[in-house]
Order: sequence, then structure tokens, then C-alpha cells
Amino acid sequence: MTSTGAVPFKNAGELAQIVESTLLDPKATHKSFKALLHEAHEYGFRCVVVPSVVLPALSRPAREVGVKLCSVIGFPSGLFSTSLKASEIEEVLSHEVISLDLVPNFTLLEREEELERELCELGSIVKDRAELKVIVEAPLMRDEELELLARISARCGASYLKTSTGVYSKGGDVESVRRTRVVADKYGLRVKAAGGIRALGDLLSAIGAGASLVGTSSARKIWEEYLNLKSRQYETV
Repeated sequence: MTSTGAVPFKNAGELAQIVESTLLDPKATHKSFKALLHEAHEYGFRCVVVPSVVLPALSRPAREVGVKLCSVIGFPSGLFSTSLKASEIEEVLSHEVISLDLVPNFTLLEREEELERELCELGSIVKDRAELKVIVEAPLMRDEELELLARISARCGASYLKTSTGVYSKGGDVESVRRTRVVADKYGLRVKAAGGIRALGDLLSAIGAGASLVGTSSARKIWEEYLNLKSRQYETV
């Protein structure tokens, strides 16, 4: 949020369209996933981000209420074979997701050709069927590693770099978003901020640092904070 309290959205609907409402808790219940769909429908969030294993149960109800689905691949560690990730991608794409957030195998950072082989093989499966975001765990990466991930991600068909899984690092902070944006800009990529974004101020700071999208498990809370803030601003006019 700026020092004047200004919010860079005309209305709640505009804010909602940059929010990807996320539920990746391994203990989440079917009831909580259904509630996530209800909130996304009510508030107009860009999509819900859920584990691939729950997509078969959610794809029909999501379609019925017009909620877009997103999912994660190789989450959270990325330490799966390329063939397993490829199978997961095919399964996820069969449920009409609009976007995939992919965790690379970070052990390949010192073997650029192998890292590129993995990302390009997986990117070739996604192609134009969905948006591909590559998770970079920015707080844990050196600048040169971030740039390597950006360069390879762009070559392999990604549209976004996502700052973090939110598991091993909290990449929604201003510095992580800024560092990710710097390398993303070089290769024509956009930034999704994720990890530790729990309040409207966190979201606004991430957007101010250069994020185009925000992933958060606090989407409803942020939306309500925005409405409360706009209501107070209106009352003071």
C-alpha cells in the first residue's frame, strides 16, 4: 500500500482477477475444497490452485459454477523424475486447467543442459493447452541461479516465474518479487508472487514490486480487507 493509502484497483473485481486462491494443505478436506470453489465463484478470483489429486472431484462442480482451475506439478520439492511429472501434467490437463505451477528439479541447477531438457520436455506437453509458471524459490536462489531459471523457462515455453512454493521459502516479500521481476523482464516473462501473502498490504507490496499475479491461501481475507478499506475511504470523502 502506498503511503497515501491509495489502492491500485478500481474495484474489488479488478483486484480479484489477479488473485489465484490457493489450497495446498495436505490435510485439507473435501469440504474445504468445495468452500474454496464457492468463494472463488462469489468473489471472482482468477482461479483456484489445488493439488492434482483432487481435480477429478472438483472439475465438474468448478465448471458448473464457472470457476477456473489451476494446479501444481512436482509439488513441493520438484524431486520427481521427468516421466512422473509428465504423467502428472497429462492428468492435470485432462481436467481443463488454465494454468500449471511447475517445480523444477533444483538439483540440476549445476547441470544446465539437463535442467533445460527437463523443462523443455515438460513445456512441450503443456504448449498452448495451458499457461506454464515455473516456481523458482527466489529467497533460496543466488542471482545467477534465478537468471538461469528465467532463461531456460523462457526457452521452454513458460509465461511466468512464480517466486516460491510457500513451503521452503516465503517468496511474496518485496525483495524476492523484485529480484524475480528483474530476471523475468529480461526474458519476456511475468511474475506470480506467492509465499507469505496473508494480508492486503502484502498483496499491494508484491504488486508494487512487479508481480502480475498473486497466489495466496488468504484470498477471502484480502478481498474483505479491500472492501473495508474502500468503504472507509468513501466515508471520508
